[in-house]
Amino acid sequence: MPKLTPYYLTFRSGLHVGKGAESLEGSRESVPADTLFAAMLDVLYHLGGDVDTFAKPFTSQPPDPPFLHTSAFPFACRVRFFPLPVDLRRLFTSQVLDDFNWNKPLKRLRYFSEGLLRKALTGEKLDEWLFPIDEHAEPENGAALQGGTLWLTKEEIDDLPHNFHRCPGRLHSLRRLNLWRSQSVPRVTVNRISSASSIYYAQRVIFTKGCGLWFGVEWREAQIGNFSYTDAFEKILKSLSESGLGGERTAGYGGFNYQKGGDFSFSDPASGGLAYLLSRYHPKETEIAPVFKDERAAYRLEAVGGWLRTPGGAAQRRKRLWLVTEGSLLPGAPAGDVSDVRPKYQNSTGDFPHPVYRSGLAVTIGWPNTQGEEAQHG
Repeated sequence: MPKLTPYYLTFRSGLHVGKGAESLEGSRESVPADTLFAAMLDVLYHLGGDVDTFAKPFTSQPPDPPFLHTSAFPFACRVRFFPLPVDLRRLFTSQVLDDFNWNKPLKRLRYFSEGLLRKALTGEKLDEWLFPIDEHAEPENGAALQGGTLWLTKEEIDDLPHNFHRCPGRLHSLRRLNLWRSQSVPRVTVNRISSASSIYYAQRVIFTKGCGLWFGVEWREAQIGNFSYTDAFEKILKSLSESGLGGERTAGYGGFNYQKGGDFSFSDPASGGLAYLLSRYHPKETEIAPVFKDERAAYRLEAVGGWLRTPGGAAQRRKRLWLVTEGSLLPGAPAGDVSDVRPKYQNSTGDFPHPVYRSGLAVTIGWPNTQGEEAQHG
C-alpha cells in the first residue's frame, strides 16, 4: 500500500512552468514530477552535493529509487485535488456521457477532489456527485470551482479556505471562485548590439491565499550506505523554496513556502488490475508492449522538450521525450525509467559535459478494473 507524505507549497509571487512551447506566454498551474526531479538535481549541484551519488539508484538498471514523488497538483486549504482520469467511462455511466448537455462541462473538468477519488476507487460511479449544469442552481452533492475546472463534494466545501464565501443558499457562486489566475506580465529585452529594446510577455500563475500546489513523496529507503536521502531531500527542498521553482526566477517567480503534512495511503495496483498515474511516466523498453497493447489502457502522451544549460556553457536544446501524462490508466504496475536528455553531436567535442536526467518513474495507485467495461485507447 503506497503511503504518501504530502508537501504543500504556497507561492510568494507568481509561478511560471512552461507548457512545452517556445513562447513564455503560457504557464501550467501544476508542476510535473519530472520537472520537480530535475529542479532537485539542479539545486543539489549548486549546493555542492554529490549529484552522481544521489541519482545512482534512480538511474540504475533496473531503477531502485529510495523515494518516488508525484507531480504537484492544486490544493485549497484542506482539500487536495487529483488529475481527472483519462477514461471518463471509469467515472460516469453512459447516461451522463451520452447527454449532450454534459459535453462541455466534462471537457472543462481537469481535477477532482480526494473525496471523489476515494469514492471512484471503490468502483462507485460518480453521476450523483456531479455539480449542477445550471451555474445558478444550488449544488446537492457536488460543487465546482475555477469555472468548472475543479470538482469536489459538498461536504468538502467546509474544508476550503475561509476567504472563500460559503453563504447558505449561494453555494453555486463557488464556481466563480478561483484557486489561481493567470496573468501576462510585460518584460523588456535589449539587443546587445543595437541597444534596441523590445517587449515580450511572460505568463505567471498567481494562487489565492490558502491555495497552492501539493505533491506526495513515497519513501522506500531513507538511507543507502552512508547517504541519508531524507536529510538530502529536506536540504534540497529548503534551498529550492528560496531559489524558486520553474522558469523566470530572475523576475522573482517560483519562490515558495512549504509545509509537511500527515501521511495518507492508497491501495497498490492489483495483479491483473489497472494503475492510475500520479506522475508523468516514461516506459522502459520491456514495458511498452504489455502496457500499451492492453485493451484496457487509457492514456495521453505529451512531448517534453526544452533547454538545458551547464555553468560556463551556452544554452542547448535537450532531447525530446514522449511521456505518458498524469491521470492515465495503465495495466499492471508500470515502473518507468530515468532518461539522459543531454544532446549528442556527430563531433564529440561539442558533447554536453555531464548527464541531464529526466525522471519518468511512475507513481501509481490501484484502480478498480470493472468487469464488462470497454477500454479507451490513447
